[in-house]
Amino acid sequence: METNFLIKTEAGEYLTRQQVIDRLCQYDVCMIMRNINEEDYSWLSEIRELGFRGYANYTDDELKVEWLESEDGYNSMIADGEQTYDIVSTEEVA
Repeated sequence: METNFLIKTEAGEYLTRQQVIDRLCQYDVCMIMRNINEEDYSWLSEIRELGFRGYANYTDDELKVEWLESEDGYNSMIADGEQTYDIVSTEEVA
């Protein structure tokens, strides 16, 4: 089975589309929790009011842009041990 990678991270990791989606979701949860702890509900409120179409519905190019905007924050979250949950590989679960 051939693995198609979507991006190469700054650290040199090759990530599949699903791995990018998983990391973006994990980072979003961290940011939501951080904002709640700071009593900033604006982003969560906006998502509830206007909706979110979901990373699974993004094109590959949209995911790449989103990752580029989030990669530094994601890496800082991991380095600081702030992730609220561990990502379970979908390949291991299947």
